[in-house]
Amino acid sequence: MKLPLQKEKDLRGYVKVPWTESLPFVENRRAVLIHRPRRVTTHQISEKYSPHIGMQCWCGTCFSGTTKFTFLDAPPDGRLLCLRCETEAVKAGLPSANQLVGHHVHLGRVVPEQVCCQPEHGG
Repeated sequence: MKLPLQKEKDLRGYVKVPWTESLPFVENRRAVLIHRPRRVTTHQISEKYSPHIGMQCWCGTCFSGTTKFTFLDAPPDGRLLCLRCETEAVKAGLPSANQLVGHHVHLGRVVPEQVCCQPEHGG
């Protein structure tokens, strides 16, 4: 099931093709969490370069690239869906991940932790 996407606010400059819909989840092989896409645009800087995708997720995270994304019907087993993406998407009126998938979807977040300048590290 595909869901509608929001259109990119600024389409000036080089060729940009906004997507109107996509599958409800996206996996970035370089990221820890599964996200919910908010805006997806194909960018063509010039004929010299291959097009790439620019994506903004509901949590505010942005990705760009050509091959590192997989759009999904459901988060893979054992993976966590971004809590902030889920919260913001539902606030905007989209169905919850549980409704889309038909069962409970585990939510999570990535929390940075300071590891330098601590007494055990000589700081």
